[in-house]
Amino acid sequence: MFLRNAWYVAGWTASISERPIRIKMLGEAVAIARLADGGIMAVGDLCPHRYASLSDGRLVNDMIECPYHGLRFDQRGKCVFNPHDGGAIPQRASVKSYPAVDRHGAVWLWMGEVDRADPNLIPDFSLFDDEQFVISYGYLHVAAHYELVTDNLLDLSHTEYLHPMLANPGFAERCRKDVRQDGDTIWSYLWSEGEQVTPFFRLIWDGQEDAGDLRSHMRWTSPSSLLLDVGFAYRGCPPETGPAMPNAHFLTPETEGSTHYFWLIGRNRKQEDEDLGTLIHQSVAQAFAQEDEPMIAKVQQNLEGNGFWDLDPVILRGDAAAVRARRILAKQIRAENPKTDALNP
Repeated sequence: MFLRNAWYVAGWTASISERPIRIKMLGEAVAIARLADGGIMAVGDLCPHRYASLSDGRLVNDMIECPYHGLRFDQRGKCVFNPHDGGAIPQRASVKSYPAVDRHGAVWLWMGEVDRADPNLIPDFSLFDDEQFVISYGYLHVAAHYELVTDNLLDLSHTEYLHPMLANPGFAERCRKDVRQDGDTIWSYLWSEGEQVTPFFRLIWDGQEDAGDLRSHMRWTSPSSLLLDVGFAYRGCPPETGPAMPNAHFLTPETEGSTHYFWLIGRNRKQEDEDLGTLIHQSVAQAFAQEDEPMIAKVQQNLEGNGFWDLDPVILRGDAAAVRARRILAKQIRAENPKTDALNP
């Protein structure tokens, strides 16, 4: 079960054009296209006539035309043109429409009650609007429930085991950890002063020493948007003075067992070096696709249809942030669906 009264990323701003595309979100197929004025049209993908995919059609005067019989639907999902039957519009000829907002380089859709779609509820990722950062954008399809990906991101102690290029040996034990909660927002903090610069950060490191003060702080905003503030400050200097590679992770449930993983990474050093940008992007993409995703997908398989809590998992100190996030989300889903049993404690 998903939290529906929430904003989810449906694609990167640059990837949405006048040519419709299809994405499945929270089990619902959606057709998305960019309108003439730059706005976004997002409607149910299945034509109510013969269930063709509207995303296989085209935009005509800001209406999406079904490729099968030519019915056209407006931004509200209403059929407004029928080339048959003398133009008569069948009463039930409509599809669901979704509020859509372009923000922080992404297109966000509201999947729940339209009158509750407040753009101010979109999580703040304005850090990436700062011109000091050059940004690259990625996507990964994950064969697992999105909360398993959240668990992975909120406990970065796994980094030295899955991603040796991103962390030094002994990092998980050496770093200081803290978890803080601000309302329904969770922060998972990691610090390590005097840490040897990792192989990955050496790509942009410009300090005089081979060590710096590492921070790796992950913010979770319900239901599934995460911001990682990661950087190496020069020893004893304010964090903002050193090299940083912040990244964002937008997890959009496709089904109960699959997730759209939109991610971006920025850097505030060597911004003009395009070859370096390509190397950094490829390194991150490889880590996610060849290290994280296979592990998380295997966990999904190992659950064999059981819920996460059904198997009575052992909880370590490093799980504190993920457990809190799961409990907050479960509470919100229960509030939205008061007649359903809790999925999580």
